[in-house]
Amino acid sequence: MISDCIGAFHHVGLAVPDIDSSRAFFERTLGANVESEVFHDPLQGVRIQFIQAGGLRIELLAPAAAPCPLDGILKRGVGLYHAGYETVEFDEKVRSIGASGMSLVSPPKPAVAFGGRRVAFFMGRGLIIELIEGIAEQVNRIKSSQD
Repeated sequence: MISDCIGAFHHVGLAVPDIDSSRAFFERTLGANVESEVFHDPLQGVRIQFIQAGGLRIELLAPAAAPCPLDGILKRGVGLYHAGYETVEFDEKVRSIGASGMSLVSPPKPAVAFGGRRVAFFMGRGLIIELIEGIAEQVNRIKSSQD
């Protein structure tokens, strides 16, 4: 089972052309609640907002500039961009997922959406997985860099 392999399910990422109109649609149709404000992640090239709908955390992602990693998906309309999983064994999981046959499409880098915790993106058989560094691992990494 993939969640046993890489960590706990965290969210689904949806590529949308516009965060405000998409959020309003999900609020109106699914009764979604806003979980975060809209923020910009310059390393990812996107604007992001988290919402909750029916117990599911959804990350709305919209282009911040052109070109953007979302362009291909948005050409087809709003679409599932990725499934996010959180792990406290981030570096180990990055290595093992790469060795399992999934391709690393975006190497580990800090993400604004997760307070500077690292994320990495993998693709396999059309599925994009976002791996999110667990909070405990981030704290340990920062402490060891200060020693």
